[in-house]
Amino acid sequence: MDKQQITEQIKWMIADGNTDHEIEALLIGEGVTRAEAKRALAIIKHELFPDECPEFIEPDKRRNYWWSVLLTLAAIFTLGTLYYHHQHELNTAEREITPADMILLIKAGPGVYTTELNKINSGWVFDQDKDRWENKKRKTALAIRMEQLLYMCPVLHDHSFQDYLESHDFRDIIYGKPGSKIYQNNEFMFTIQTNGAYTMISLANR
Repeated sequence: MDKQQITEQIKWMIADGNTDHEIEALLIGEGVTRAEAKRALAIIKHELFPDECPEFIEPDKRRNYWWSVLLTLAAIFTLGTLYYHHQHELNTAEREITPADMILLIKAGPGVYTTELNKINSGWVFDQDKDRWENKKRKTALAIRMEQLLYMCPVLHDHSFQDYLESHDFRDIIYGKPGSKIYQNNEFMFTIQTNGAYTMISLANR
């Protein structure tokens, strides 16, 4: 990569929350010494976050011209990226998926799933190999199987999902399988199954 490409890569790595070690490894892979990589990263972070990161003091009080250019470009691009992410977050609720969300999704169809899921909480992407939508940050997944919408998430420790169903005219159907509950109304049926680590929620039309 040339210098501009390196700057672009560093920009994204900082904005996406990569560790100092990962960013330094990128620079070292491009032929920069470890000391120079640490120095460059320290300078960039101080330029971007002066209240959080201490200033890097150079022994000879001089800065290499290339790194000065790199700092300027990194600051411009990174601040622009952070602004984009900030605006994106303002349009994202960052909450858990609710029964109402699942009903809207099954009515809308898979063509809008990526967009709609990222309005609820950010990080959703479609995995073509697994044929499902995943949010690795939240350890959740969503798929369509046999005309059912399936949502997998870490075990639900509260009863907000069930409380919503019960307060919106869904009936709790007696079901003998341990760890499973079924709720239905005249239009939809939710099945909630929980094992030791995950909760699987399926939604089907009746």
